[in-house]
Amino acid sequence: MTLQDLEARFAGVSGEPTDYEDQQLGMVACQEALRAALRGNYGVGAVLVDPQGTVVEQGQNAVFYPHFRSDLHAEMVVMNAFEDRHPEVETTRGYALVSSIEPCPMCFARLLAAGVQTVKFLAEDAWGGMLKHRQHLPDAWQRLGQRQAISQADVSESLRQFARDVFLLTLDLCREKLWSR
Repeated sequence: MTLQDLEARFAGVSGEPTDYEDQQLGMVACQEALRAALRGNYGVGAVLVDPQGTVVEQGQNAVFYPHFRSDLHAEMVVMNAFEDRHPEVETTRGYALVSSIEPCPMCFARLLAAGVQTVKFLAEDAWGGMLKHRQHLPDAWQRLGQRQAISQADVSESLRQFARDVFLLTLDLCREKLWSR
């Protein structure tokens, strides 16, 4: 499978019925993930919505392009942009972040610290995802996590598979880039 194959597949997925609660936001996250992959980054995208359900920020992984920045995971990109553009927002209670892949430990901690109330992801990350390891966080982080709901997004199986595939297609290449630094 190539990125071009995934581009064509994404066009087919976008025409599916939207009988799933998070399908539209999942589509935005996956579109961002595909853009990241086409730029040589990890294929991860994210979208942040306010309490009214309005998209207030969206972004993609930018670790390798346009230049190396180890902290620019998709969730970090979204939160950085939101916090820079909206310094007047005092709390992110009621906000939701949807990511194409399960957040890693760094992103998970950022979302806890930011107070994003709901975090949803399309596909699990067996290698770097944090959900299964929440209980190993220090007490202070676990306390922050008590006010947060994290779960898999309600999307079609084909969109979930797309999110997994775009991430996995970029995983080995990006790992090699990272390990060669």
